Amino acid sequence: MSYAALKRRLVLAPLLVILLVWTFLYLPHLRTSPRWYGDETLTLMIGKSLASGEAVDRSLIATFWHPSYPYQPGYAWLAGAMAWIFGGDILGARLVNTFIALAIALLIYFGGRARLGCLPAFFGALLFLSSDQAVIHFRWVYPHNAVALGFTITTLALLRSSRPPVDWTAGLGLAIGALSHPLFVHGAAAAWACRIKRPQTWLRLIIPATIVLASTIGLSLVHYWPHLWVFQDMATLVEFYRDFNRENASAWQAPRNIAVFYSHDLFHFGSLVAIFLCCSRRLYPIAIFAGTVSILLLQNRQNLPVFYYQAIVLLPILVLAWAGGLRAISTWLRSIFRRTFAARAVLFIAMLIPIATTLLILPRSLRGNLVSRNDLWVTQDVSEVQQAATWINEHIRPDELVICNQNIGWLLKCRTADLLQSTVWEKRTTFGFPTLVDASRFRYDADISRAKYLVLGDIDSRWTVHQENVWPSLERISQQKWPIVWSGKYYLVAENPTYRQPEKLKED
Repeated sequence: MSYAALKRRLVLAPLLVILLVWTFLYLPHLRTSPRWYGDETLTLMIGKSLASGEAVDRSLIATFWHPSYPYQPGYAWLAGAMAWIFGGDILGARLVNTFIALAIALLIYFGGRARLGCLPAFFGALLFLSSDQAVIHFRWVYPHNAVALGFTITTLALLRSSRPPVDWTAGLGLAIGALSHPLFVHGAAAAWACRIKRPQTWLRLIIPATIVLASTIGLSLVHYWPHLWVFQDMATLVEFYRDFNRENASAWQAPRNIAVFYSHDLFHFGSLVAIFLCCSRRLYPIAIFAGTVSILLLQNRQNLPVFYYQAIVLLPILVLAWAGGLRAISTWLRSIFRRTFAARAVLFIAMLIPIATTLLILPRSLRGNLVSRNDLWVTQDVSEVQQAATWINEHIRPDELVICNQNIGWLLKCRTADLLQSTVWEKRTTFGFPTLVDASRFRYDADISRAKYLVLGDIDSRWTVHQENVWPSLERISQQKWPIVWSGKYYLVAENPTYRQPEKLKED
């Protein structure tokens, strides 16, 4: 066999393995496993509106900077467009995220071989794909997943020597993040820290993301002129995060959060060790990027081990740290023993880790029973939600209003608003709405008394009704004795006994 043929096989064999692992871990029961979660179904609904040409969050006009939905429109549009291809179904949006996971794995393998070595890069790709948090969260519809892709591109570029094409590639990764979520700023800070001694690279790193942000803000400003909603929402968002940081980032909270995050399982503890192993001239961008993002992300977030989707932006970098640590150990063993046997033995033994994690999660993927750590707050029975949605769709017109959470709202063929939007409509602040919203921002009335149906589900009883100022609306419903016209184990549908016909949809 020629050298060229052998080289092709050595490249194609890992690629085939990566594709097989991705197929069996990410595609079975994709539509319903894991079960639907409110943040993803909200992104789905907004994405579907964007794909149809409307920048709206159900009853509200969206700028993508308000605390109720501060995520950027690029990712949401892509998820909505794919859902549209699949007839408006969540399956299309979830498929986007599985492709993002595959892209990250391929980037780790093909983009990491030069600095990490072929086997450590292959190890990293498989470790990422088989991580239980990756399998769960890269099925869900989260803008954080696109940020993770962008951070992977940026980190791999920073591992290479600084040249204009390399720096623009790193900037492109940050731009992908900027199209998806404000968390990209953590990656921008990390990239600057990696290139702090090369000021000539700074503009190339930040210009792509700056163009993205200027474009989205400018389009929003022009589209809604003379309303300055986008600037108002940005000011509200800054104040929202300032208050959040004041409440959750005490002097000792940040190191406590970091300690809890990196000690909550063996993978993350190993990641911390690997980050320190990457503190070398060859691999330092991994250590700096992981360390910077960890500090910025974890300083005021105490619940990441449970609500891990916020940390998914960091996951590929932790996997790169594992691969870099493996490279550092094998290099050290070669220098000690002057032979390659010990180093190769460690590399092949290390491959048992992704093999084991793959075999552990494979049965759950094939059976469709992937369960997240925040399972208490996800849809408890998908089939029940679908049955309730079918009943409502049979008894409602497109211009009629239903007050419901987004886990069922995305299935309904009518106007929807949730209890939070209804609370704000009634001039009371609540979660995600620290200040009142101008009435002109509403596309239609979100008044609960104007709704034909009120739907209460699992997430409402466990979370929504406990938010500030929501309960007064439900008390009024109770006093009016709305009859229950459909019920299941977790969901019920109540009908408005004094229902009035709705007004026409306002022009944006």
